[in-house]
Amino acid sequence: MSDLTFERGEVSLSECVNLKTGAKSGLYHYWGAGDRNEGDQLFVGTIDGPPSEHTIEQINDALEEIPNERIFFPLPIPWFFANTIVTVANEWSDDEPEWHLKRPWFSRIVDCPDDYPTVVAEWFAIEVGMLELLSRHPQHPNVVKYHGCRVRKGRVTGVYLGRLEGDNLWEHVCAGKTVDKEPFLTVLESAIRHLHDVVGIAHNDIQPFNIMVSPEGIPTLIDFGSSELIGNKISRCRVYSTWGEDPPDMEMEAADIAWTPVSTRSRDLAALNKLRTWLDNPVHPWDRFHVKPSDTEV
Repeated sequence: MSDLTFERGEVSLSECVNLKTGAKSGLYHYWGAGDRNEGDQLFVGTIDGPPSEHTIEQINDALEEIPNERIFFPLPIPWFFANTIVTVANEWSDDEPEWHLKRPWFSRIVDCPDDYPTVVAEWFAIEVGMLELLSRHPQHPNVVKYHGCRVRKGRVTGVYLGRLEGDNLWEHVCAGKTVDKEPFLTVLESAIRHLHDVVGIAHNDIQPFNIMVSPEGIPTLIDFGSSELIGNKISRCRVYSTWGEDPPDMEMEAADIAWTPVSTRSRDLAALNKLRTWLDNPVHPWDRFHVKPSDTEV
């Protein structure tokens, strides 16, 4: 049981689903982040049965603290970016209205491999390394802006990004909105080419959830957790998209995981090409388990 007490709106949840079959287990994972003694903590718990029957008392009883070393990496950055100097944001950055605080992928802590307990921390460390690399090159107007890291007790507990108005592309089409396809794709391709030709990285996970759309219909590329220098191997800890590619003819751990662990331009360009046809008939990017926007109550 957590020694912090959370209110209903302070915890998030996700349903445990078998990614191979789409089968639902009936289990729900809850997690909440707290700030105690000037240091962030993560609390995670699992409860059986429908969330509508879970009381906040049950949720708090189920939550247990996760050791910080499993989710927040220490400075300096270990692993692949040991020589990277991290931009540390000011203490008052939480109150900056134009900034958004992105946290590590907390929900993945529940399915970490037993032999790889630091997968969440490592994934986030690599994303920070990529954001630092981006910040050392000219800023592209359609790539999310990085402002630095939130650091507590010597560990990076989040990154500050430019706050973006609007929705991701999937949410945008679910709301019945459209985009001016050719100008939209031209702007997006410009952002992708900037990554390839100026920064020297591939995004490796271009799909509708990682494209923000402004109220004016302008795209911005987000989420660099799968990015890597072109030609480098993509580390074990990360997911990289095959959304624009034909899946390999083999049993897959998840519908969107590629088994070619190299960062490539071609993966990004294949995804861009798929967007061109997808925009004419948008379905959920992983429609194996989901329905079309027209079939979804929004």
